[in-house]
Amino acid sequence: MKRKDFALSKEQFMIFNPYEEHKQLSIENQKFLIELNPLFLNEIANSINYNNYDIQFANSIHKNPYITQWALFVNEYISMYKENIDNSVALFLDHSFSQLAILLIKNTVGLHTQAWSINSFKTISPLIYKVMEAMMEDYKRQWTLDEMAVISNLSKYQFAHLYKEITGLSPYSWLQVYRIIRSQEDLKKTDKNILDIALDCGFSSVSVYNQLFKRLYGDTPGTLRKKLT
Repeated sequence: MKRKDFALSKEQFMIFNPYEEHKQLSIENQKFLIELNPLFLNEIANSINYNNYDIQFANSIHKNPYITQWALFVNEYISMYKENIDNSVALFLDHSFSQLAILLIKNTVGLHTQAWSINSFKTISPLIYKVMEAMMEDYKRQWTLDEMAVISNLSKYQFAHLYKEITGLSPYSWLQVYRIIRSQEDLKKTDKNILDIALDCGFSSVSVYNQLFKRLYGDTPGTLRKKLT
């Protein structure tokens, strides 16, 4: 993308917002690509009582067990009937896309996100889930890798490797993205200045907050706040 190159590994995915310029540099093995109408996504969001802002996803690598299961099931179903595409397949896909939209809205990061659902990780990796819970409860704390690893009962090297394998992000990157999520409601609904929002959400400085926010959304918090008001 214009701001950064991304590399996706198995079961990871990215969501591109409308008009987001990007190009594919290389591909290995299978690529699974789905295009959803933004109006359709917004209609789904409104129907499940999410806010009225247009859905805008963060430019980040995601990995979520529910979405992986959805993709595997749909891909398998299409493969079974690819020689005989009929109305039943089209109907199946229509319903499947509604399911996907709900999963994306509820389990990925975007301006609409008010809480980051981690329930899907509970059965896959109870150790990682336990650390996620601890960091979410105390997200303002300046966590170290050693402190995270203690909760998981793993060495810090084992923990860091497992965390990235399960979530697609390093533990620290995951925590920083969660802090962004916690900052968004203040940004949209209060008059607090950007510095206070950044520090209140656990960022070491407003410049770190601005840089990460811009990397995720293409705008600084201040610029985006003006667009939303």
